[in-house]
Amino acid sequence: MKTAIIGWGSLLWDDRPQFDQHHGPWVYDGPRLRLEFSRISVRRQKALTLVIEDQLGAECSTAYTVSHREDVREAINDLRIREGATPKQVGVWRKDPSSEIPQLREVPPAIERWARQTDFDYVLWTGLPNNFKELSPGQVDFSLAAATAHIRSLDEVGQAKAAEYIFRAPKFIQTPLRSELEAAEWFRLLWERTRND
Repeated sequence: MKTAIIGWGSLLWDDRPQFDQHHGPWVYDGPRLRLEFSRISVRRQKALTLVIEDQLGAECSTAYTVSHREDVREAINDLRIREGATPKQVGVWRKDPSSEIPQLREVPPAIERWARQTDFDYVLWTGLPNNFKELSPGQVDFSLAAATAHIRSLDEVGQAKAAEYIFRAPKFIQTPLRSELEAAEWFRLLWERTRND
């Protein structure tokens, strides 16, 4: 049984030994997915984090790793705990549709196409939703202006977390928000202060 885990954000750079000991090295040849920094992360002091989007953001490359777990249930649990996700927020693609492992969320077509070209029995990914409107000041829809205003509204720790997450994302993650923020002098200065602290 061979299980892949797809990653694009902090899974690739934020070392967590309890999770990382159970998978191999990252391979930078995963499916191309539409992503944006459109989720407000309570665990990261309200920084914006990357999620799969249907309309927002841009199509980006992703990476994958192979789980060391023999039982896919353990690999699912590893990812769920690492990401602070509910069981329904861990995506599962199954080579064998009759597998007893439940598929609790729809499989994005790009993951389906990619997975069918591999020898993996299972492919996992984090399916956390865009919660920007729910948690942003004023409860407005995500936009570049609203996202920028949200980051500016954060306290010093939150702004540092926001800068860290966006600047440390892999270079192949290029979204409209990232391009705008990396071109903004105030955000570059914020990142410089964060790195020097």
